[in-house]
Amino acid sequence: MEIRKMDESNSVQATLTRMLADASQAYYNGLPATMADAEFDRLYEQLAEAERISGFAYDSSPTVHVGTSAVTELEKARHEVPALSLDKVKYENREKMVSWLNGHEGVLSWKLDGLTIVATYDGGKLTQAVTRGDGEEGSVVTHNAVSFYGLPVTVPYKGHMAIRGEALMSYQEFSRISEETDGLYENPRNLATATVQLYDGKESAKRKIDFYAFKLVTPEAGSTEPGLNTETGRFHFMESCGIRVVPHETVNAGDVLDKIEEWKGKMPGNEFPTDGLVFSYNDQVYADSLGSTNKYPRGSIALKWKDESKETTISDVRFSVGRTGKITPVAVFNPSVRLGAGSNISRASLHNISIMRHMPEIGNPGYTLPVKIGSRAEIALAQMIIPTVLSVKGGKTDVELPSVCPICGEPTVLEKNGDVEVLYCKNTKCAARTRGALESAFSKSGLYVKGIGPSAIEDLQQARLLTVYPAELFAMEKRFGRKLPENLRKLEGWGEKSWNNLLDAVNEARKTTLRRFLYSLGVPLLGNDLSKKLSNCWGGDIEGFLKFYQNPDESELHQLEGVGRIKAQSFVKWCKETKANPEDDLMLHVLINELEFEAPMAPTANGNFLTGLTFVITGSVFQYKNRDEFKASVEARGGKIAGSVSQKTSFLVNNDSESTSGKNKKAKELGIQVITEQEFIERFGR
Repeated sequence: MEIRKMDESNSVQATLTRMLADASQAYYNGLPATMADAEFDRLYEQLAEAERISGFAYDSSPTVHVGTSAVTELEKARHEVPALSLDKVKYENREKMVSWLNGHEGVLSWKLDGLTIVATYDGGKLTQAVTRGDGEEGSVVTHNAVSFYGLPVTVPYKGHMAIRGEALMSYQEFSRISEETDGLYENPRNLATATVQLYDGKESAKRKIDFYAFKLVTPEAGSTEPGLNTETGRFHFMESCGIRVVPHETVNAGDVLDKIEEWKGKMPGNEFPTDGLVFSYNDQVYADSLGSTNKYPRGSIALKWKDESKETTISDVRFSVGRTGKITPVAVFNPSVRLGAGSNISRASLHNISIMRHMPEIGNPGYTLPVKIGSRAEIALAQMIIPTVLSVKGGKTDVELPSVCPICGEPTVLEKNGDVEVLYCKNTKCAARTRGALESAFSKSGLYVKGIGPSAIEDLQQARLLTVYPAELFAMEKRFGRKLPENLRKLEGWGEKSWNNLLDAVNEARKTTLRRFLYSLGVPLLGNDLSKKLSNCWGGDIEGFLKFYQNPDESELHQLEGVGRIKAQSFVKWCKETKANPEDDLMLHVLINELEFEAPMAPTANGNFLTGLTFVITGSVFQYKNRDEFKASVEARGGKIAGSVSQKTSFLVNNDSESTSGKNKKAKELGIQVITEQEFIERFGR
């Protein structure tokens, strides 16, 4: 069928197309429905029949796309205001931010690491979305932008409005797509950029792209719209239009350095990739009066995290098996390198076979070399978190691809997806596919074993010491004693000391609670909340769980507040299936026998343990997912969370006891006790 651009025709077909296109846009962008579903279906059939008779469809017709459209090429468009990049200050020179503020109030926000988009609205509708390009001209991606989360297609403001923002992909969505595409992309930014610039809007909409606005371009400060003379007011204006804005807060010369450290501490818990911070003057009239250079506006500046890198030698390349069977090459370093805040880096992923064979050369990034055993490698921390091989040079021995899976021993298969080669284990029963369950079982929410992360679990599986049951780890000392097993001795990084450290960590983890034990079982839909409710239901007593396990009764779970039919059915089904499988049942009881269960904290009459206590938290968190989860835990039990230390503060929670931050100094001055997150949990529970 021929596709035509929408014209000014008042024909039945054109009228129906406009009506249904507006209704479809509202539906697929979370806006209030403009017509009932039945009416939409009736008119949709009329439109389809009209298109069949005419032999063509308009490009906005919902019969040829769902909320999006396709193009044959990306057109170019010039920006009405140049999209300049920002001048930068390195993290190690962060003291310069005090003089940059020069007594003015500033606004701090994340420097998100995605693709900059300039979106334009006219008459309350999104009329164009363009990539930043070279700052003067970019590519039109409106057909994809209509499906961005956080960028509405209609807004209440009817004037001309232009905004800049970042289109990016979360780490979680990147992991999901990476599994589907077999690791074609190295990081979320690359995948987001590729998605935003797809020709087919339907394909783009299958991936979740989030949009965060960071700049209101027009209307400008001093316009008739109230509140636009400040950066915070401009953020508020965009939010009032339903546009999602980047997280931000005001700073001044007195607290800017503390705020930089505070935001830096949030990095590990961020949902999205960031590569620094952005500072703008809150007084936008003043900011505009400063003008710009040929390259940078003077009213904003970026602070970039320390881009530290070091060189070492690749002593080995091992192969890691993922949950989908994808086998990833991993570079092992000797010596290990120390980067960031004391991070000791001994290995890094090489992503896939193609990347391993085409790595940039040190000192000559336009040329690529294969990774070899003995190659010199430049190592850095991407996002200050992820160990990354930037470039290599030299080397002695070619890396030999494994012909069998290093975990299960089944034959491997090298597949090609476009220009990307990926190695696979096709055995669906490979133990590596259950590794995620073990990682969860030994996580901080479960039977936390210090030092047992994905790499250690993989090593133990490869040495055939661990398969799929948490009980195997807790019975390790009984099975093998204190002498390092030979299978593990062969692997890089394992010696008698590391083996004994592992056994010591396991012994420390034996003392646990029923809630943590329940979470570790990996029951579908059994998260922290349901684990806590079940533990409370059985009084924190393992015998209560065993009694239920022997005779699981769905009606008993229905009596618990917030436990619906689906969660109850899932837990009961797990009990029945585990009990019916002799090996699963045996390993469950082995695990119980290896653990020492604590009695839970006795509740008060109203369940509020923390009433009258005020907590301030600073720095990174490790036991909780993020600060919001910590705050919710405190407030749920009657406590309060404050943003700054004062005479009313009961405790300052900081995992870095040696910190010299302003909050720590203030707490010491006031004689307020500083405790770690673990000390908080031991004293007050989770």
